[in-house]
Amino acid sequence: MTCKNIVSWTAMVVGYGQNGYSEEAVQIFCEMQRNGIDPDEFTLGSVISSCANLASLEEGAQFHGRALVSGLISFVTVSNALITLYGKCGSIEESRRLFNEMNFRDEISWTALVSGYAQFGKANETIDLFEKMLANGLQPDGVTFIGVLLACSRAGLVEKGCKYFDLMVEQHGIIPIQDHYTCTIDLFSRAGRLEEAKNFVFKMPCKPDVIGWATLLSSW
Repeated sequence: MTCKNIVSWTAMVVGYGQNGYSEEAVQIFCEMQRNGIDPDEFTLGSVISSCANLASLEEGAQFHGRALVSGLISFVTVSNALITLYGKCGSIEESRRLFNEMNFRDEISWTALVSGYAQFGKANETIDLFEKMLANGLQPDGVTFIGVLLACSRAGLVEKGCKYFDLMVEQHGIIPIQDHYTCTIDLFSRAGRLEEAKNFVFKMPCKPDVIGWATLLSSW
């Protein structure tokens, strides 16, 4: 292309980021800036998401600064990406601060924080946040439930985890994927309820993946 605008550059940043080429997405964003093109909320949100996938806190923090200076921090897409970034990099308190400062929060905002708490073993905070999400009438998705099931597993809350698994399928109509099944296998296994874990595996509509089998076998 002889003439590239913000849409052209954003399409490239998003495309690379969504297909697992996070480093290349960041490089393209930097090239865009060198060409004098200022990012919009979609470009900035996408490159921050790529930094989150790379767990690159230092680089992501620089883009956070860019969001503050440009005013793009006010867009939910940018704030959501930052919440995810800090959560994945272990700065969960920074994630919570950003979440609290948002004027509008969507399902992705809540899910990003739920996942951040779950990833670092903060089970009570994860479950409390999830319950508040439901109380606010927001619809969780499959990613939200992965965080909740992981939190229940790490806290040994077997009955609560089973309740959430059933809630996911029966009330929210979400078809479980391997990650949901693996979390539930781990839920039973960590609690020493190995027969229930084995029975759960045999009742699954699909065979466990390598991680699922390893989770089960490591407990025997």
